[in-house]
Amino acid sequence: MIDITGASALYLSSFPKANTRYFYSHGRLEILGNHTDHNHGLCLVSGVDLGITACVAPRDDGIVSIISQGYRPFFFPNSDLAPSPRDRSSTRGLTRGVLAGMKKLGFKIGGFSAALVSDIPAGSGVSSSACYESLIAHIVDVLYNGKILSPLAMAKIGQFAENDYFGKPCGLLDQIGTSFGGMCYLDFGGLDGVHVEQVPFSLPLDITLVNTPSSHAGLNDLYASIPADMKAVARNVFGKETLREVNKADFARGICRPSVGVSERAKLRAQHFFDENERVKDAFASLRSGNVVSFLEDVRRSEASSEALLANTMVPGRYENSPQEAVDRANKILKNGACRIMGGGFAGSILAFTPHDETESFRAAMAAYYGKENVYPAAIFEGGPIVIGA
Repeated sequence: MIDITGASALYLSSFPKANTRYFYSHGRLEILGNHTDHNHGLCLVSGVDLGITACVAPRDDGIVSIISQGYRPFFFPNSDLAPSPRDRSSTRGLTRGVLAGMKKLGFKIGGFSAALVSDIPAGSGVSSSACYESLIAHIVDVLYNGKILSPLAMAKIGQFAENDYFGKPCGLLDQIGTSFGGMCYLDFGGLDGVHVEQVPFSLPLDITLVNTPSSHAGLNDLYASIPADMKAVARNVFGKETLREVNKADFARGICRPSVGVSERAKLRAQHFFDENERVKDAFASLRSGNVVSFLEDVRRSEASSEALLANTMVPGRYENSPQEAVDRANKILKNGACRIMGGGFAGSILAFTPHDETESFRAAMAAYYGKENVYPAAIFEGGPIVIGA
């Protein structure tokens, strides 16, 4: 939700009065395509109306100074963009990385002061980091380049910042969701990089995000194990670098053979990759044709696959407060709707799609257990980052 009042108040409490402008960048929802992007698969991603509002003014001294509600402020000169170990896993590192990425591609950069307020729930998997990267790139693009940065270039700059400065080996899914907005069908298998095709979301369904009390802290090894397992199958069973390079018929014939150094869990995760790609294609067709029943069935099957094959709907042995528990609770309430884990999994949120006549009762029932503050009515946000009032 755009919060000009909050951003303005924070700016005036932190910086001298100036000729300010307001910017907004949104988070993203992973609609379908759980853990397929790292192996060059297919995904559906969208923008969402949860994000960051910024009150911004340019500076002549080259200093980048940022204060975010609830966090320590920081500043640095835009002449100092070298990656630093002390900036790993920090917002300052992301900021430096975005400016460095833009400069590397030949874009102009400059100083600015910014006050940021956000309504993205902590740990929800809506991708606050990609939202932030797109925000900073858009601010610099508007202030110093006349708004010429393409959504795909913005996404790649954000990925560069997260990989090389923040220290997280992410793919491009999150950044495309926050830089393009709307509903996007992604194919990561192209020789020239990702293919992005936008499609309207006009199904008569409401979207709800339910954030569970589980924490993502200390789960990096679990997340990393999924693409590692898939690539191990590609290499050790089929002699390829990624599963996208493996022919589907060859996979079906070869996956059952004994394979040294490849676990049964890895094989199940590889099976999920092929099945999920088919679900994404089917759901994309359903969005274009308006087939609600088929779309909801793809959501249900995706959740079942994440549970049974990926095994990422809960940390092993931690069912209480997990996304798996939330899915189980939701499925007892839902009639014609569908839900699935959202994002990387193991902790965080679930995503539910409900016909309009089910939405109120579903949200009330989930709020009764998780608290109203953890049940978010969500809407798809079109168009990527914006200048408010422009």
